[in-house]
Amino acid sequence: MAPYAKRMNRVQDVTRDSKADFAFLTPSPNFQYLTGIHYEMRERLIALVITADGPPQIVAPSFEISNLSRLTWVKRFHPWDETDDPYSLVAKIAGPRKAGYSLLFDDSLPMGVYWSLERALGKVTKRTSLTRELDSMRIIKDRNEIAAMKEASRIIDGSVARAMSQAQAGMTELELSQLVINEDVQSRAVPTFTTVQFGENTALPHAESGDRTLHRGDMVLFDCGCSVGGYNTDITRMAVAGEPTSEQENVYSVVLQAEQAALNRISPGLTCSDADGIARRLIEENGYGQYFTHRLGHGVGLQVHEPPYLVKGNALQLKPGMTHSVEPGIYLEGRFGIRIEDLVSVTETGCDALTRSPRELFRMDV
Repeated sequence: MAPYAKRMNRVQDVTRDSKADFAFLTPSPNFQYLTGIHYEMRERLIALVITADGPPQIVAPSFEISNLSRLTWVKRFHPWDETDDPYSLVAKIAGPRKAGYSLLFDDSLPMGVYWSLERALGKVTKRTSLTRELDSMRIIKDRNEIAAMKEASRIIDGSVARAMSQAQAGMTELELSQLVINEDVQSRAVPTFTTVQFGENTALPHAESGDRTLHRGDMVLFDCGCSVGGYNTDITRMAVAGEPTSEQENVYSVVLQAEQAALNRISPGLTCSDADGIARRLIEENGYGQYFTHRLGHGVGLQVHEPPYLVKGNALQLKPGMTHSVEPGIYLEGRFGIRIEDLVSVTETGCDALTRSPRELFRMDV
């Protein structure tokens, strides 16, 4: 309860300082960060209402409360039935304001929800985003958050390694990705994304797994993640079905050197732009600059993609407690692509790799 209460206190401070009547959030990563509830809202309203003073309150359908209450430290619930208007219930909680309402919102708030709330309140005079403040809180992970990500990383390391060793010629990308998912579940983690690509598909950075079958000579890319306690990990490992060509070995070596160069330099004070540049320059110097088509990395936490973003032009300085991916890649379209990715946490003196499986190119015996 202690970290959640501390987070809520900060939001209440912002509510007070901005002279807002209340903050209003619906299920999202920020909602989860404040309540502990991971939930995908559908058509029925679930909302967190935070005032400058007083306990946080959750508005939810009556039949959901028994489940939601066991997932959160928040004690005060306002139930509504199927025939009720939940937005009128929010207005009742807020109380009358003749001059209109000043509200704080999360940027993920659905527009339909906002319009319904505005109609119920009658008049909204000021709308302020709470997202920047929440981002600044979430970007620095505490010991428990990092521990959860480290455990998720340990599990995904093993899941990918075991799936690699089970690959067989003729297996589809989807079949091999399912092996990773099965391993995650057996290790009691929640699979969050699992992409396996063969051959020419490895040159498509974010393509989905499909029915492409595995043949000898194919490069194989595993981009996978799972979560523990709501916190994610992200890893990319490469394999080859049989023996690699000299070109494949050379490209792999360049990407590995680029990743290692960045890992060696990541530390507090380094800007996200400079981190990207360290890996990018090495790839450019080896003649593959035009084939590194995305940023070096992104933050990982309650979301697989969140701040900080390690990309050219981002002057944000890395700080202890930030967690992010390091994932240089080279993509030769129509032939093959190579990406090596690890999740790291920034420490006082450098960075700590949370994903720790071997980064050498794995030879599949097919």
